[in-house]
Amino acid sequence: MNWLWVILIVAAIGGIISYLSSGKAEDGVAGAAASGVGCAIVIFQFFLAIAGFLIFLKIAAWLFG
Repeated sequence: MNWLWVILIVAAIGGIISYLSSGKAEDGVAGAAASGVGCAIVIFQFFLAIAGFLIFLKIAAWLFG
């Protein structure tokens, strides 16, 4: 669940920065949503990279083991 806390914290920081930059609540919500989605995408890309590496190791173990 650590990844969920990271996404929520990044979304909150993005919303605060967006609100302070524009002064409108709509822009703060949009900034929070964009920050949260962007952070989730980066975490998902890390997951895909690790999964790909583990698949590579399994294939290598099968071929050479």
